[in-house]
This record gives sequence, structure tokens and C-alpha cells, in this order.
Amino acid sequence: MALSASSTREAVGLLRRATKRGLIQRTGVEVVVDADVPEIPVGVDGEALLIPTPVRCTIEPGALRVLVPRHRPGVPPAQPALDLVRLRELAWGHRAAAHVSA
Repeated sequence: MALSASSTREAVGLLRRATKRGLIQRTGVEVVVDADVPEIPVGVDGEALLIPTPVRCTIEPGALRVLVPRHRPGVPPAQPALDLVRLRELAWGHRAAAHVSA
């Protein structure tokens, strides 16, 4: 898979899956990550490393697991759980408890 974003806004849209522009999906047996710097920071099995570029990774079906931080830029906060009782009250324009007879 390759991602290309021409702006921060476009990158955030890709993260939120609001757009597919800039997203290219391919299959293959090797991934090469290159950069404009001689080394890039990576995490391997929970360890922070600097690896010389280009980085070459061989793909084994079902073997690659990619983890990203939960609190990363561009990810909206989780929505609160839906309160169906409150939703019904709002839809009917009054509190449901007022119509319960003892």
C-alpha cells in the first residue's frame, strides 16, 4: 500500500477514511521504505531503533502486523455511547418518565 498526501488536510482525511484520494493499494512480496534522510526511526517488537534507508521488508501472508498510536494526530475522539432513552425523550419532546403511571 502506498500513501501520498499533498497537505495536512489530505493526510487527516486519509486517516479518517473520509477520502480515498492519495490512497493506492497494491499487493507484492516486498516493501521498500525510502526517505530523504540516511536513517529513519522505527519500532521493532516494541524497541525504538534507527534503521538506515532504504528499509526493505519481505512480506509473508498474514505475518505483518502494524500498530499505530491510539492518540495520534488526525484521529477524532471516540463518540459517547448512544443513550436510547434520552434519544426517545428528545424525539417526543418530553421526558418519558412523565408518562409512567404508578
